[in-house]
Amino acid sequence: MQIIRGDDYQSWIYANSRDLIVVDPWFTKKQVFPKINWLLNRESTQEAYLIKNKLIEKVTHIIITAHFSDHLDIDSLKMFKNTIPIYTTHEASKVLKKEGFTNVNLVKNDDEYDLNSFKLKIYKAGKPYNTTTFAYSINDSRSKVFHEPHMFNQQLEINNVDACIITVDMVKVFGLVQVSMGLNQAKLAMSKLNAKYFIATGIAPKRTKGLISYLLSINESYQEINLMPASCQQVGDSLSL
Repeated sequence: MQIIRGDDYQSWIYANSRDLIVVDPWFTKKQVFPKINWLLNRESTQEAYLIKNKLIEKVTHIIITAHFSDHLDIDSLKMFKNTIPIYTTHEASKVLKKEGFTNVNLVKNDDEYDLNSFKLKIYKAGKPYNTTTFAYSINDSRSKVFHEPHMFNQQLEINNVDACIITVDMVKVFGLVQVSMGLNQAKLAMSKLNAKYFIATGIAPKRTKGLISYLLSINESYQEINLMPASCQQVGDSLSL
């Protein structure tokens, strides 16, 4: 399996000789999170990997981890055929079906799904996202990857993964509700997973602009990840397992 950083924020690609899977694809120049530019937005700094390499038509499956628009970017998703298999949450499935996608699969915690040569297993996300998003592992015959896009659930029984994709930049709303992990929490999660490789996701949250950004307290640790065995730091960087 090959893991590829799909953009400069939190999109991921899994590839082998048979399949190409993309997670939370973002291809546009700007994401407007609540669809109101002055509330919250983020501009991309680099061209998305799939666009740059003209690989949109090669994608076999899509995983959407949340209905929030920085995970579910409709303008990006409309670049795919409406019949492409998508695996996602209940709230996101409603949006996707309304937009005309016809092969939307609602995932459930602890269930497993065959994505051709890959197997996808769903895990309960950490609070406060435990009812709205999910974590997952994905594996082929040789390797396993775990991805939690927000807060790691310490109650999970999963270990011996080859690589973990988790957050390292701590973000709190009103300074109280934590929505993204800091570096020390990421280290603990990596230890619990017994992961060989570490990859940071949801990076550089200070690039997010708009009124809501002023309600966020952010402690960025992304520049410190060289203290860990970090991989896939730039768009297009890959890790072969």
